[in-house]
Amino acid sequence: MILINKIQYTNLLGKNKQEIIEILGEGISYYPDNYWFYDIKKYWWGKKKALLLIFGKDGCVKAVNTKTYYFISSVIHV
Repeated sequence: MILINKIQYTNLLGKNKQEIIEILGEGISYYPDNYWFYDIKKYWWGKKKALLLIFGKDGCVKAVNTKTYYFISSVIHV
């Protein structure tokens, strides 16, 4: 099971944007956007692991994914 600061990713499902900010901080995401990214691990050779939160029309998290990438363009291609 993958953990971030002892919080399970699945616990983020159903939370609204304000609750996510309280748990994970502001991160690099644009508030009105429905796709939020959080870098959760950085490797010394440039590889990164990111948490992708997808919000539904109701403003709550409907999907949680992790992505590993070397360049930002590979994260955006979901």
